[in-house]
Amino acid sequence: MVKRTIEVSPAHIFFEEPLPYFVNRVEESYELHFHAHEFTEICYVGEGGGFHYIEDKTVPVSRGDLFILPLGTSHVFRPFSPNGRTPLVVYNFIFVAQRVAETLRHWPELTASLETRQLLNLEHGQSEWRHIRDTSGAFHTFFTDAYREFRLRQTGFVPRMHALFIVLLTEIERHLEAAGGNRAPGAAHRLIGNALALIHRTDASGITAARAAEASQMSERHFHRVFVKATGFTFNQYVQNARIERSCDLLRTTRMTVSEIVEAIGYQDKGYFLELFKRKTGQTPRAYRDGSNN
Repeated sequence: MVKRTIEVSPAHIFFEEPLPYFVNRVEESYELHFHAHEFTEICYVGEGGGFHYIEDKTVPVSRGDLFILPLGTSHVFRPFSPNGRTPLVVYNFIFVAQRVAETLRHWPELTASLETRQLLNLEHGQSEWRHIRDTSGAFHTFFTDAYREFRLRQTGFVPRMHALFIVLLTEIERHLEAAGGNRAPGAAHRLIGNALALIHRTDASGITAARAAEASQMSERHFHRVFVKATGFTFNQYVQNARIERSCDLLRTTRMTVSEIVEAIGYQDKGYFLELFKRKTGQTPRAYRDGSNN
Protein backbone atom coordinates (compact mmCIF):
# COMPACT_ATOMS: atom_id res chain seq x y z
CA MET A 1 0.00 0.00 0.00
CA VAL A 2 1.34 3.45 -0.95
CA LYS A 3 1.64 5.70 2.07
CA ARG A 4 0.08 9.09 1.39
CA THR A 5 1.37 12.37 2.74
CA ILE A 6 -1.51 13.98 4.62
CA GLU A 7 -1.68 17.75 4.98
CA VAL A 8 -3.70 19.30 7.82
CA SER A 9 -6.01 22.27 7.20
CA PRO A 10 -5.91 24.47 10.34
CA ALA A 11 -9.17 25.82 11.73
CA HIS A 12 -8.03 29.40 12.35
CA ILE A 13 -7.88 30.31 8.64
CA PHE A 14 -11.63 29.67 8.15
CA PHE A 15 -13.49 30.87 11.23
CA GLU A 16 -14.10 34.33 12.59
CA GLU A 17 -16.02 35.46 15.66
CA PRO A 18 -18.81 35.02 16.47
CA LEU A 19 -19.56 32.37 13.82
CA PRO A 20 -18.36 28.75 14.21
CA TYR A 21 -19.40 27.92 10.60
CA PHE A 22 -17.84 28.35 7.17
CA VAL A 23 -19.49 27.53 3.82
CA ASN A 24 -17.96 27.51 0.37
CA ARG A 25 -18.59 26.21 -3.12
CA VAL A 26 -15.58 24.98 -5.10
CA GLU A 27 -14.85 23.37 -8.43
CA GLU A 28 -12.53 20.55 -7.51
CA SER A 29 -9.24 20.08 -9.35
CA TYR A 30 -6.01 18.11 -9.07
CA GLU A 31 -4.26 20.91 -7.17
CA LEU A 32 -5.51 20.12 -3.66
CA HIS A 33 -3.58 17.32 -1.93
CA PHE A 34 -4.81 14.53 0.31
CA HIS A 35 -5.61 16.27 3.60
CA ALA A 36 -7.36 16.20 6.97
CA HIS A 37 -9.01 18.95 9.03
CA GLU A 38 -9.01 20.45 12.50
CA PHE A 39 -12.79 20.74 12.21
CA THR A 40 -15.83 18.72 11.19
CA GLU A 41 -16.77 18.85 7.52
CA ILE A 42 -19.93 18.01 5.61
CA CYS A 43 -19.47 17.90 1.83
CA TYR A 44 -22.19 17.86 -0.79
CA VAL A 45 -21.70 17.23 -4.51
CA GLY A 46 -23.78 19.92 -6.21
CA GLU A 47 -22.79 19.40 -9.84
CA GLY A 48 -20.86 17.04 -12.07
CA GLY A 49 -19.06 13.89 -11.06
CA GLY A 50 -15.75 12.37 -10.12
CA PHE A 51 -14.26 10.44 -7.24
CA HIS A 52 -13.91 10.99 -3.51
CA TYR A 53 -10.82 9.41 -1.94
CA ILE A 54 -11.50 8.92 1.78
CA GLU A 55 -8.90 7.22 3.95
CA ASP A 56 -8.25 4.02 1.93
CA LYS A 57 -11.56 4.04 -0.01
CA THR A 58 -12.43 5.36 -3.46
CA VAL A 59 -16.07 6.40 -3.94
CA PRO A 60 -17.51 7.47 -7.35
CA VAL A 61 -19.59 10.62 -6.78
CA SER A 62 -22.24 12.65 -8.55
CA ARG A 63 -24.82 15.27 -7.67
CA GLY A 64 -26.68 14.28 -4.51
CA ASP A 65 -23.79 12.57 -2.70
CA LEU A 66 -23.22 13.88 0.82
CA PHE A 67 -20.30 12.96 3.08
CA ILE A 68 -19.93 13.54 6.80
CA LEU A 69 -16.24 13.73 7.69
CA PRO A 70 -15.53 13.73 11.43
CA LEU A 71 -12.36 15.28 12.87
CA GLY A 72 -9.18 13.82 11.44
CA THR A 73 -10.71 12.13 8.39
CA SER A 74 -8.27 12.34 5.47
CA HIS A 75 -9.71 12.80 1.98
CA VAL A 76 -9.63 14.59 -1.35
CA PHE A 77 -12.05 15.02 -4.27
CA ARG A 78 -11.00 14.57 -7.88
CA PRO A 79 -12.99 15.25 -11.09
CA PHE A 80 -13.14 12.49 -13.69
CA SER A 81 -10.41 14.15 -15.74
CA PRO A 82 -7.93 17.02 -15.22
CA ASN A 83 -9.02 18.86 -18.39
CA GLY A 84 -12.25 20.17 -16.87
CA ARG A 85 -14.58 18.49 -19.37
CA THR A 86 -16.67 17.14 -16.51
CA PRO A 87 -16.41 19.65 -13.62
CA LEU A 88 -16.97 18.49 -10.07
CA VAL A 89 -18.59 21.16 -7.90
CA VAL A 90 -18.69 20.54 -4.15
CA TYR A 91 -20.27 22.54 -1.33
CA ASN A 92 -18.41 22.39 2.00
CA PHE A 93 -20.09 23.15 5.31
CA ILE A 94 -17.48 23.11 8.06
CA PHE A 95 -17.81 23.92 11.73
CA VAL A 96 -16.06 23.95 15.10
CA ALA A 97 -17.94 21.17 16.87
CA GLN A 98 -17.15 22.25 20.43
CA ARG A 99 -18.51 25.75 19.87
CA VAL A 100 -21.58 24.46 18.04
CA ALA A 101 -22.33 21.94 20.80
CA GLU A 102 -22.30 24.78 23.35
CA THR A 103 -24.76 26.76 21.21
CA LEU A 104 -27.11 23.78 20.83
CA ARG A 105 -27.49 23.43 24.60
CA HIS A 106 -29.66 26.55 24.51
CA TRP A 107 -32.12 25.13 21.94
CA PRO A 108 -35.21 23.69 23.66
CA GLU A 109 -36.42 20.19 22.76
CA LEU A 110 -33.57 19.61 20.33
CA THR A 111 -32.95 15.88 20.17
CA ALA A 112 -30.68 13.76 18.04
CA SER A 113 -29.40 10.24 18.55
CA LEU A 114 -26.07 9.66 20.24
CA GLU A 115 -24.83 8.15 16.96
CA THR A 116 -25.63 11.36 15.06
CA ARG A 117 -24.09 13.62 17.70
CA GLN A 118 -20.92 11.53 17.80
CA LEU A 119 -20.78 11.42 14.00
CA LEU A 120 -20.77 15.24 13.95
CA ASN A 121 -18.32 15.42 16.89
CA LEU A 122 -20.96 17.09 19.05
CA GLU A 123 -20.42 14.34 21.64
CA HIS A 124 -17.26 12.51 22.62
CA GLY A 125 -16.95 9.05 21.16
CA GLN A 126 -15.68 7.06 18.21
CA SER A 127 -17.05 8.07 14.83
CA GLU A 128 -16.35 7.17 11.20
CA TRP A 129 -17.10 9.00 7.98
CA ARG A 130 -20.53 8.47 6.48
CA HIS A 131 -21.94 8.62 2.94
CA ILE A 132 -25.58 9.65 2.36
CA ARG A 133 -27.58 9.98 -0.87
CA ASP A 134 -29.86 13.01 -1.14
CA THR A 135 -32.96 11.15 -2.30
CA SER A 136 -35.39 13.98 -1.46
CA GLY A 137 -33.48 17.04 -2.68
CA ALA A 138 -33.53 18.47 0.85
CA PHE A 139 -29.74 18.61 1.13
CA HIS A 140 -29.40 20.36 -2.23
CA THR A 141 -31.82 23.03 -1.04
CA PHE A 142 -29.99 23.34 2.27
CA PHE A 143 -26.53 23.82 0.77
CA THR A 144 -27.61 26.39 -1.82
CA ASP A 145 -29.46 28.33 0.91
CA ALA A 146 -26.58 28.11 3.40
CA TYR A 147 -24.01 29.18 0.81
CA ARG A 148 -26.13 32.18 -0.22
CA GLU A 149 -26.76 33.20 3.41
CA PHE A 150 -23.08 32.90 4.31
CA ARG A 151 -21.90 34.79 1.24
CA LEU A 152 -24.39 37.69 1.38
CA ARG A 153 -24.22 38.20 5.17
CA GLN A 154 -27.40 40.21 5.37
CA THR A 155 -28.89 41.52 8.61
CA GLY A 156 -29.43 38.66 11.06
CA PHE A 157 -27.26 36.18 9.20
CA VAL A 158 -25.57 34.86 12.39
CA PRO A 159 -28.79 33.52 14.00
CA ARG A 160 -29.88 32.36 10.53
CA MET A 161 -26.70 30.28 10.23
CA HIS A 162 -27.36 28.68 13.62
CA ALA A 163 -30.92 27.90 12.52
CA LEU A 164 -29.66 26.41 9.26
CA PHE A 165 -27.35 24.12 11.20
CA ILE A 166 -30.38 22.82 13.11
CA VAL A 167 -32.05 22.08 9.77
CA LEU A 168 -28.93 20.21 8.64
CA LEU A 169 -28.71 18.23 11.88
CA THR A 170 -32.34 17.11 11.75
CA GLU A 171 -32.13 16.25 8.03
CA ILE A 172 -29.09 14.05 8.66
CA GLU A 173 -30.92 12.36 11.52
CA ARG A 174 -33.91 11.60 9.29
CA HIS A 175 -31.75 10.19 6.50
CA LEU A 176 -29.83 7.98 8.93
CA GLU A 177 -33.09 6.65 10.37
CA ALA A 178 -34.48 5.93 6.91
CA ALA A 179 -31.27 4.21 5.80
CA GLY A 180 -31.31 1.99 8.87
CA GLY A 181 -34.55 0.30 7.81
CA ASN A 182 -34.32 0.53 4.03
CA ARG A 183 -30.77 -0.22 2.91
CA ALA A 184 -29.98 -2.21 -0.21
CA PRO A 185 -27.11 -4.71 0.03
CA GLY A 186 -23.79 -2.89 0.42
CA ALA A 187 -22.06 -4.78 -2.41
CA ALA A 188 -24.82 -3.85 -4.86
CA HIS A 189 -24.62 -0.20 -3.83
CA ARG A 190 -20.89 -0.17 -4.44
CA LEU A 191 -21.36 -1.68 -7.89
CA ILE A 192 -23.88 1.03 -8.76
CA GLY A 193 -20.94 3.41 -8.38
CA ASN A 194 -19.52 1.85 -11.56
CA ALA A 195 -22.66 2.85 -13.43
CA LEU A 196 -22.56 6.40 -12.06
CA ALA A 197 -18.92 6.74 -13.10
CA LEU A 198 -19.83 5.53 -16.60
CA ILE A 199 -22.72 7.98 -16.88
CA HIS A 200 -20.59 10.99 -15.97
CA ARG A 201 -17.47 9.85 -17.81
CA THR A 202 -19.45 9.79 -21.07
CA ASP A 203 -21.25 13.08 -20.31
CA ALA A 204 -24.49 11.03 -20.15
CA SER A 205 -24.64 10.84 -23.95
CA GLY A 206 -24.99 7.49 -25.64
CA ILE A 207 -25.40 5.72 -22.30
CA THR A 208 -27.97 2.94 -22.02
CA ALA A 209 -29.34 0.97 -19.09
CA ALA A 210 -27.88 -2.17 -20.65
CA ARG A 211 -24.36 -0.70 -20.67
CA ALA A 212 -24.74 0.61 -17.12
CA ALA A 213 -26.07 -2.75 -15.89
CA GLU A 214 -23.11 -4.50 -17.47
CA ALA A 215 -20.70 -2.10 -15.75
CA SER A 216 -22.47 -2.90 -12.46
CA GLN A 217 -22.25 -6.67 -13.06
CA MET A 218 -26.03 -7.09 -12.80
CA SER A 219 -28.89 -8.16 -14.97
CA GLU A 220 -30.71 -5.17 -16.42
CA ARG A 221 -33.87 -5.91 -14.46
CA HIS A 222 -32.04 -6.20 -11.14
CA PHE A 223 -29.98 -3.12 -11.99
CA HIS A 224 -33.10 -0.95 -12.34
CA ARG A 225 -34.35 -2.01 -8.88
CA VAL A 226 -31.03 -1.43 -7.13
CA PHE A 227 -30.39 1.84 -8.98
CA VAL A 228 -33.60 3.40 -7.62
CA LYS A 229 -32.77 2.28 -4.06
CA ALA A 230 -29.22 3.62 -4.30
CA THR A 231 -29.91 6.99 -5.95
CA GLY A 232 -33.58 7.80 -5.37
CA PHE A 233 -34.07 8.17 -9.14
CA THR A 234 -34.90 5.86 -12.02
CA PHE A 235 -32.05 5.32 -14.46
CA ASN A 236 -33.69 7.55 -17.08
CA GLN A 237 -34.36 10.32 -14.55
CA TYR A 238 -30.76 10.23 -13.37
CA VAL A 239 -29.35 10.40 -16.91
CA GLN A 240 -31.76 13.22 -17.73
CA ASN A 241 -30.58 15.17 -14.67
CA ALA A 242 -26.94 14.50 -15.57
CA ARG A 243 -27.50 15.88 -19.07
CA ILE A 244 -29.10 19.05 -17.75
CA GLU A 245 -26.26 19.48 -15.21
CA ARG A 246 -23.76 19.14 -18.05
CA SER A 247 -25.65 21.69 -20.16
CA CYS A 248 -25.53 24.13 -17.23
CA ASP A 249 -21.77 23.61 -16.97
CA LEU A 250 -21.34 24.33 -20.69
CA LEU A 251 -23.55 27.42 -20.54
CA ARG A 252 -21.47 28.79 -17.66
CA THR A 253 -18.00 27.91 -18.88
CA THR A 254 -18.09 28.01 -22.71
CA ARG A 255 -19.41 30.15 -25.57
CA MET A 256 -21.04 27.17 -27.28
CA THR A 257 -24.43 27.85 -28.84
CA VAL A 258 -27.50 26.13 -27.44
CA SER A 259 -27.67 23.95 -30.57
CA GLU A 260 -24.06 22.86 -30.04
CA ILE A 261 -24.75 22.09 -26.38
CA VAL A 262 -27.85 20.06 -27.26
CA GLU A 263 -25.73 17.91 -29.57
CA ALA A 264 -22.86 17.66 -27.07
CA ILE A 265 -25.05 16.24 -24.30
CA GLY A 266 -26.72 13.66 -26.52
CA TYR A 267 -30.10 15.14 -27.47
CA GLN A 268 -31.34 15.40 -31.04
CA ASP A 269 -34.51 17.41 -30.38
CA LYS A 270 -33.69 21.01 -29.42
CA GLY A 271 -37.32 21.78 -28.61
CA TYR A 272 -37.49 18.88 -26.15
CA PHE A 273 -34.25 20.05 -24.53
CA LEU A 274 -35.55 23.62 -24.11
CA GLU A 275 -38.75 22.34 -22.50
CA LEU A 276 -36.81 20.03 -20.19
CA PHE A 277 -34.24 22.69 -19.25
CA LYS A 278 -36.99 25.16 -18.32
CA ARG A 279 -38.76 22.53 -16.23
CA LYS A 280 -35.57 21.54 -14.37
CA THR A 281 -34.05 24.99 -13.79
CA GLY A 282 -36.99 27.39 -14.06
CA GLN A 283 -35.09 29.39 -16.69
CA THR A 284 -34.33 29.40 -20.38
CA PRO A 285 -30.72 28.55 -21.35
CA ARG A 286 -30.11 32.18 -22.33
CA ALA A 287 -31.41 33.49 -18.99
CA TYR A 288 -29.32 30.91 -17.13
CA ARG A 289 -26.15 31.93 -19.02
CA ASP A 290 -26.81 35.64 -18.48
CA GLY A 291 -27.42 35.09 -14.75
CA SER A 292 -24.29 32.99 -14.26
CA ASN A 293 -22.14 35.72 -15.85
CA ASN A 294 -23.35 38.49 -13.54
